[in-house]
Amino acid sequence: MFYKIHSHAQIQDLQARSDELGHSNKCMLVGLVSLESVRIACESYALLRPLLMESWKWVCPELEILSVVAGLSVEIQKLEHDVLPQLMVQEAKLERGALEALLLMKNSAVALLHMRKCFMLALGVLLAEDDLVLARVKKLSIMLKDTADAVLKGDGNIAWLEERVLLLVQLVTDVLETPVRFCDSDEYSDECSDEYSD
Repeated sequence: MFYKIHSHAQIQDLQARSDELGHSNKCMLVGLVSLESVRIACESYALLRPLLMESWKWVCPELEILSVVAGLSVEIQKLEHDVLPQLMVQEAKLERGALEALLLMKNSAVALLHMRKCFMLALGVLLAEDDLVLARVKKLSIMLKDTADAVLKGDGNIAWLEERVLLLVQLVTDVLETPVRFCDSDEYSDECSDEYSD
């Protein structure tokens, strides 16, 4: 059996039908082609991994790549909800919370570049060449590091930081809303022309 995934909703559908499909003695190949956004990747991984772990007959070659994108999603949402809000300050000086946020930004920049490299290697040269997630994560990582370094070294004032934070918030949103491609859709086209097949 073969199940091709292009969205989070299809993973939810697979989960809903797992009992029915699990009763079969046939193997199940789950082909993860794409997801609608980086943001949803963590939730998708949380749904798909247990399904595959429960049955040794179910296989998804792209699960490891999904785990990397899920990690990106977690790290970037941490910036969105915890780190960047601490930098939206109006005071004339940086308080302790803001300084901690700047240090966390530097750490996030390093972590994102590492996960980006893992994702790039997993995708392969052809897909990575024009991948939008890779491009946007790189841009975000560079701006995170440059902003943190400039402020910590005293090269940027509060007004400058506030402008940069607004740009970072937009970049974070852009990355999280970027669609994710895990493999070439043609890779599975010969195996099955439908989303689900026996």
